[in-house]
Amino acid sequence: MKFLHPEILTVDPGYAEAGRQAARQLIEQIAGNANPRQIVIPAALI
Repeated sequence: MKFLHPEILTVDPGYAEAGRQAARQLIEQIAGNANPRQIVIPAALI
C-alpha cells in the first residue's frame, strides 16, 4: 500500500562502503603492502 504520491526517494551516499574501503586501505598501508589510492564509491538511489 502506498501512502505518498509521488513516492519518497532517498539517496545512499555509500558511507558504509567508504568506511570499509578506508579501513582496508589503512591496514594495507600500515602493513606496507599498498600505496595510497583514490577509491570512488558511487551513490545509490533507494
